[in-house]
Amino acid sequence: MDKTLRRGSLEMTAAMLISGTIGWFVLVSGLPVLDVVFWRCVFGAVTLLLICAGFGFLRPGILTRTTFLLAVLSGVAIVGNWVLLFASYSRASIAIGTAVYNVQPFMLVGLAALFLGEKITAQKLFWLAVSFLGMLAIVSAHGEQGQGGGDYLLGIALALGAALLYAIAALIIKRLTGTPPHLIALIQVSTGVLLLAPWANFSALPQHPRPGSVC
Repeated sequence: MDKTLRRGSLEMTAAMLISGTIGWFVLVSGLPVLDVVFWRCVFGAVTLLLICAGFGFLRPGILTRTTFLLAVLSGVAIVGNWVLLFASYSRASIAIGTAVYNVQPFMLVGLAALFLGEKITAQKLFWLAVSFLGMLAIVSAHGEQGQGGGDYLLGIALALGAALLYAIAALIIKRLTGTPPHLIALIQVSTGVLLLAPWANFSALPQHPRPGSVC
């Protein structure tokens, strides 16, 4: 396996392992979804600002205007993705929301083929089909267990919307090759802070975690 591909695979695996814990924190925080995403962006921006400063990524000349605008656009998609995904957790459960959200590879493969001219190989189609069938089985099973109401279907729709926004963000980021990922992430979460600040409720921070189901 190519060294770059191996590193990318390991980084994606680590990212997904970290991502798997987010749903639980979202539910036990007791905060509205917009507040959760806002504070996620705030803490992320502070941390990434320090990291970028330490690596020297804040010096002039690293970003062109086009690169900056693309990073901001990807930030809008990423933040929208978080809002929709987190909103799906309370309606279709963390497990179902995450399972449906993972249709994003199908969307990304389709968008990459459409806009970047990437080839869709038979091997890709096979594994995507296997994954899609697995997702359908999970969603159908939960629907048959009495969770097929309007709220459940809304949760599925929100997770699908989140997946589409993630695929769009990933497609944009592919055009930012050579830009430090720390800097891209800083721009994304900073964009989130600016977008969500008008709706953030600074007086509604919980004093204690809210107990709740994680599935």
